[in-house]
Formats: sequence, structure tokens, C-alpha cells
Amino acid sequence: MAINILIFHPLTARAESDTPTGENRFRLQAGLELPGTLYAEDMEQPDSGGSGEAPLPASKEPFGEKPDIVLSNILQLSLTEVIQTTIQNNITIAVQEYNSRIQRQNIINNEAAFDPSVNMELRAQDDTLPIASAFANPPISETEQQRWKLGLNQRLKFGTEYELFYEGIRDTTNSLFAGLNPQFSTRFEVNMTQPLLKNFGRDVNETNIYIARNNLSISQYDFKSQVIDIITDAENVYWDLVFSQEDLKVKQQSVQRARDLEQRVKAQVEVGTMAPLEILQAQSEVASREESVINAEKLIQDNEDNLKNILNIAFDSEKGTKNIQPLDAPQYDPEAKINLDHAIGEALLNRPDYLSKKKELDSRNIQVEFNKNQVYPTLDLVASYGLNGITGDAQAVSLGGAPRVSQFGGDFGRGFGRAGSADFDSWSAGLVFSYPLGNRAAESQLTSAKLEVAKLLLDIKDLEKTIIIEVREAVRKLETDIKRVQAARVARRLAEETLSAELKKFEVGLSTSFQVLEFQTDLAEEQSKELLAIIDFNKSRINLRRVIATTLDHHKIQLAAEQNP
Repeated sequence: MAINILIFHPLTARAESDTPTGENRFRLQAGLELPGTLYAEDMEQPDSGGSGEAPLPASKEPFGEKPDIVLSNILQLSLTEVIQTTIQNNITIAVQEYNSRIQRQNIINNEAAFDPSVNMELRAQDDTLPIASAFANPPISETEQQRWKLGLNQRLKFGTEYELFYEGIRDTTNSLFAGLNPQFSTRFEVNMTQPLLKNFGRDVNETNIYIARNNLSISQYDFKSQVIDIITDAENVYWDLVFSQEDLKVKQQSVQRARDLEQRVKAQVEVGTMAPLEILQAQSEVASREESVINAEKLIQDNEDNLKNILNIAFDSEKGTKNIQPLDAPQYDPEAKINLDHAIGEALLNRPDYLSKKKELDSRNIQVEFNKNQVYPTLDLVASYGLNGITGDAQAVSLGGAPRVSQFGGDFGRGFGRAGSADFDSWSAGLVFSYPLGNRAAESQLTSAKLEVAKLLLDIKDLEKTIIIEVREAVRKLETDIKRVQAARVARRLAEETLSAELKKFEVGLSTSFQVLEFQTDLAEEQSKELLAIIDFNKSRINLRRVIATTLDHHKIQLAAEQNP
């Protein structure tokens, strides 16, 4: 369902990197031999800030290149593909779309209060009654009546209520004094009620529509917030998987260094230049580092499961049984110094949770205005106007003198003609007033609505402070990670140089295997720290986009335009 409410532009929606070519592609090692850590040429170093230190030599980026060969048991995914699949398959997004559709139906439901209604009524009645009058002829009255009514009524948005109807009646009787038998009565009537105080005005009568529209906007803001959070989670898990895979390479390389040193120590023990104890130290370190590799492999599997879960990939499906291989490498391209005030302003302009609160405040204010109107007394103008007609079979009636015949005899159509002539009309008009003594219910509801507004204003103010803190922390974290990457690069280069120097001393007998192993461990730790610092830099950029709500713009994702329900 989510694909119906999102427009994704895969050709332009590149995430941290563009199409994985050139520097961003790996050479496949195929697992036939232990891969060494591959490095691409270092990017241009950021300005040192005028520290006066000489620039460091070019470093190597601690991320390998992407594989050009696709293995059958490997599921290759770019960050763009992960985001697109997440949007298409995520259940939370689909559920939230239903919420928006429900709110659109609520708007229709409230607008339907002003739809006109057609009414039709059909009745038949038969009465047989004794008559007490001594002059009754016959003494038992037998009457039949058929009644039909067709009407149209509607409530207008200014509060006006009207009813327009036609009513026809056919009466037959056994009375000898009935001038028309059967008799047909025709009536056209219009009734109107117009509130003059309470419930007067379009805004008052459309209160529920306004609130329903605001609820739809709130639902859409909630939907946008859900999409941002889900995309953010997908990105973070993707980079966690990248880190765990690259960190495994570091740990595998560390194991290989320890094994190489073990072989060197064995050779020197065999020729008698080292004590056998040195072999035990090297073997112990190899075992310890192999344990680190096992833990790193477990972490990769955990991150793969997390990513498959976000992508809604069943673990027992064809894709679910494959290992995931990310195609994007994290980028370290620190931007110009972030303007904190601009970031805060952008967050307050874009954050869906903040906009949702403001829309809720608008609904609360609408409710206050409605409750103000409900405090007024009821004063309604009521009026009606009717046209009457009558016809039937004229019967001669005699009361002891010459028989007389009704002048309103005729066929059924004559009744319509007489009603349409307006010679037989009726009307009424008046005012209806009502006011509950004390009016406590309306006053209490108004006070409650005002208190809700005051409470919501405090909530909005508190949310503003929270947003400002989140933006400040996100900016600070990003700036810190930039410095971390720079420091980690220096530490890693120095660890490489230190290890290289220690190996030279070891070859000439000026160092021990214990010291070499210590420096190898230091280098592995610094390599992992550099990897983590670059990953954290990318995740900090993701978090900054989240807190200022620019995630969708960054990935060229648009919420679909509002459609008719």
C-alpha cells in the first residue's frame, strides 16, 4: 500500500554515494585467500584550523572496493535500493496510510451532515366507529384514508434548516353528509428554521469539518514522521552492517599478522635465537584474535537480520537465506561549518511532530470559538408557508331542504390546480427562545476548551525546546565526528609506522614478540576506530537530517499529492 502514497525517484535518489563505480567499487576476493585491508587514495585533508602543524602524508581510506562479480548466495544492495525496498515493503508505512485514508473518510462523514435528504411516507388507515349523535346517519361511521408524502429537507452551512414537502390525502366515508366522497386533499408546504444567536454562522456549523481536515493533516504529518524514522533506521542498520563487515577484515588481518609472527618466532626458536616461551605468547595471541573474528562474524549476522527485518524479507525466503553485501561505501566529505541558527529554523519549519502540534492547536482554537457560540441563548426564527387544494366526487347533500352539491368537486388534477392558484394558502412566523438558567454546561465546556489550548501551548513550547536541544546535539555530534575521523587517521598512521619500526627492531633482535604483538593489537584497534569514526560521521549526518526533517528531500522522496478519497 505504501507505494501508492510515496513517489520515489530512484534515478536521482542517491544516498551517501552515487552509482558504485570507480573508487566505490570493490574487487572480489572470493574468499580463496585472506584479504588484506584494501585502501583507496585518501581524500583531500580538511584544514587543520591553523594549528601550525605540517600536513600529514596522504592516508589510505579503510574501506575496500565493491565486488564486480555477483555470487549466487550473495544479495547485493545499494543504500538507495534499501530505502526504496523499505518504503515499498514496510508494514508500519502501510498501516499509517490506512490511518490517512480513514481520516479522509471522516471529512466526508462530517460534510455529509449538509447533504439534502429525500423523505417519502405512505400510510393507510381504516376506522369503524360508533357515533353517539342521534342525528348520525348512519349511526356507525366507516372511514378509510390513504396518505402519501414526499419531501426534501436540508441543513445549510449557515445553520438554516428547511423542509419542502408535498402531501396528498384520499378520504372515503359512509356518511351521507360528506360533500366530496372520495375526497382528495393536496398540500405543498415549506418550513424554515434560522438560528439567530446559538448555532448561527458558517464557521460554527462547519466546526467538525475544519477539525476533521486538521486531523487529516495531523495524520499526514504522523505518516511523514514515520517514514523519516523508518528510513533513518534503515540507513543506520545499513552502515552498521558495512562497519561490521569491514571490521571483520581488520580482525582477520590482525589474525594473519599474529600467525606470520608465530611462524617467524618458530623459525628463530628452531635456530636457537629465541626461547620457546615466545612461541606460546604468539599462539595465545592468535587464539585470542580468532575469538574476535568469531564475535565479528556473529555481529555481521545480527546486522544482516536487522536489515532483512526492516526490508520485510522473510528469513526462509530465497532472499532471506542469502548474505547481504552492501554496495555503497561510507563517505567522509565534511561540509562547510553548519549554521546552527539556520538548522534550528529549518527544524521548526519542517519537523512533522512540531507542525502536527500546531495543527492540533488550530483545532483547539476552532473548538474554543464553537464553545463561545454555544454559550449564547437559543433564538430561532421559524416560518412556514403552505398551498392547499381539494377535489373529489361531489355528492348531493340534503339537510331537510333542497339538495346541495360542493363546488370543489372535480378530478384528481383539479386539486393541484387549486393549490397552485395560491387562493388557498396558509403561513406562520415567529421566534423561539430558549436559555438554560445558569448555563453551566456551556460555560464549563468553554472553560475546558480554553484550558486545553493553554495546556497545548505549553506542550508546543516544550517541544520547541526539545527540538532545539536535538539540533544542537546533532550538530555538535557531527562536528565531533569530523574531528574524530581526523584524529583516528593520525593515530592509525602512527600505529602503522610504529609497528613497522618495531618489526625492523624484531628482525635484528632488539625487540620481543610480546612487544610486536602489542603494537599489532594497537594497529588493529586504531584501524577499527577509524572505521567506526567514519561510520559514525555518516550516521551523524543521517541523524542531523532526521532532527531537521530533511531526510525525504535528501533522498528525493515526495509524499504523494493529496488525492480524492
